[in-house]
Amino acid sequence: MIRTLLIGVFFAMSVSALEHEITFENSNFTLSRALIDSGERVLVNYNRFRIIDHLQEGAWFVTAIGDLENYLGRGYIQSTEYRYFSASSTDTPFKTQTERHNYGEGEYYAQLYRLYGGYVDEKHRIALGLQKVSMGVGRIWNPTDLFNPKNPLALEPDEVYGVFALAYTYASSQLSELTAVAAQREDSSFKYAGRLKGYLEVVDIGLDVVSADDVTMIGYELEGELFGSGIEVRSEGGWFEDKGLNEEFFQAIVGADYAFENSLMLVGEWLHSSKTFDLAQREESGLRDNLMGSYDYLGISAGYEFDALLYGSLFGMVSMDDESFYLSPFIDYSLADDMTLGIGAMLYAGESGTEFGDLGQTYYLNFKVTF
Repeated sequence: MIRTLLIGVFFAMSVSALEHEITFENSNFTLSRALIDSGERVLVNYNRFRIIDHLQEGAWFVTAIGDLENYLGRGYIQSTEYRYFSASSTDTPFKTQTERHNYGEGEYYAQLYRLYGGYVDEKHRIALGLQKVSMGVGRIWNPTDLFNPKNPLALEPDEVYGVFALAYTYASSQLSELTAVAAQREDSSFKYAGRLKGYLEVVDIGLDVVSADDVTMIGYELEGELFGSGIEVRSEGGWFEDKGLNEEFFQAIVGADYAFENSLMLVGEWLHSSKTFDLAQREESGLRDNLMGSYDYLGISAGYEFDALLYGSLFGMVSMDDESFYLSPFIDYSLADDMTLGIGAMLYAGESGTEFGDLGQTYYLNFKVTF
């Protein structure tokens, strides 16, 4: 039924006069990284060619994003780490990736990243298809987001799998809205969510609920300015039940950010979890992205625009239980309006046996062009 509706949206728009915007984007990473299992340093080139197509007819819209991805580097694609990564898939009732094709020195495949359509006006927004469902107010962590959780340790934390969902938002005013989501999963079961958000005196406050066969959550969101200082403070969290592990726990973040007049942007967040979990438990869980190895983490991010062409950022995360940490510096230089060159690193440190202490370092170059 859901697929039939989506096809109907595409057909209705295909016979109308459309506003059509198509963009091509190529991101290329050359990485020198130490493999997790062996510590061997390998060189790998990752390239993603992306097509972004957006159609608009009045209040109706369709967005499609497709990728062609290639990994080049025999040492990396033959590693246990790559095989584990390549075995992961979207939690959707259909495959979003083709089979990986090996050509000796590398592998390539195609991916459907987003494909959704819908309707939007001043009070209503409805979208159906493979999309990103956003929940929470965190900048580094989003514990209430059980659909598209970001991974702050990833090379591109905002690159997340989509979910196949019907999402509806009703804005009763400019300051309040109600959202309902039904997402079909790989096993054809559904994950449901609801969010009620509004403005109360000096703070935006939200109530989040998620229910599925394997997990439930009752969460909250808070966000507002601290006494007119320009400092934005926020918190989100919830009470979680992992039905597969028969575990219940509380998890929340508290954070703040401030933008200085000289373009310096600072973000800080503290993540707390009432329970910790080992790797085996995380593999079996529908809440694997919420199952932490430590009770507390501190994350700090800084970004600074040196001039119109040069931008730098620094992100750090500390496991406060064992004092191991992760550090990611990055410098981005604009070669042209649609072309950038970046250099960065993913650095880990700590005693052997700690959360980050046994991970190797990664250094990379990133070339990105949009046309």
